[in-house]
Amino acid sequence: MGNMPEQANRLIYFLNTHTKEQLAALDIRDIIGTVLIVKKVLTMRNFIQNLERKCQEMQIEINDFTEKFTVLQQKVLPSLLTSSQRLLTREQYSHRVNTYVTN
Repeated sequence: MGNMPEQANRLIYFLNTHTKEQLAALDIRDIIGTVLIVKKVLTMRNFIQNLERKCQEMQIEINDFTEKFTVLQQKVLPSLLTSSQRLLTREQYSHRVNTYVTN
């Protein structure tokens, strides 16, 4: 539990300061199994927190790109959307850009 020392220490302290009967009353019959489950939960929590942070960072980058691309569209490039506000395919957009350049 290297990257979770605080939680691991609290868990070990809890398990070491209670008798087998007290732990059994909490439905903890296997101390090692309990430590392993808690370790998995803490590890998954860390993975999820990292994933959420990365998703937020990606969303910021997507928003920055969208803003820059919108400025380009307003100044130079043709729209990526059809008249019904649907996204064009790559082929459709290539055709639109070629037509735009030709004109």
